[in-house]
Amino acid sequence: MAHLPETWCVPVVRADFRADDVWEQLKDEIVSPTDEGFVARVEFVEDRTLIGLSDTAITAGYPRAYPRQYRHPVVFVVDAVTVSLPERPLLVVNLNEGDDTGPFRTLPRQVQAIENNLSLANMDFFEFARSAGTDGVFRGF
Repeated sequence: MAHLPETWCVPVVRADFRADDVWEQLKDEIVSPTDEGFVARVEFVEDRTLIGLSDTAITAGYPRAYPRQYRHPVVFVVDAVTVSLPERPLLVVNLNEGDDTGPFRTLPRQVQAIENNLSLANMDFFEFARSAGTDGVFRGF
């Protein structure tokens, strides 16, 4: 079982440590306001226990503990897939109790929309997941 980081804001977890420059680039992109002025309220966390794990293993390791045991409905993960692909799609893991919607990936510039809408309960996880492309990557509505 993966450790859910105790953060005030939604965590973006680093699980791949091969490219510090990519990590820094992703952090900058995620915290930059969108064209509409939206900002992601996230905290960046490094977790070396996730090194080398597949997206399936990472997802299975996080408990569905929101809202009773955990304060965030989602966790974003920068894994080997994120680092290796040109679009840098982050893994988005559902933490909602009783919701069996599986993970999807998202472009870094969509983290703001996902975090904002899920944290405010304006949208549900499944709405983003079902809007992902055939490759499993959410690129916006």
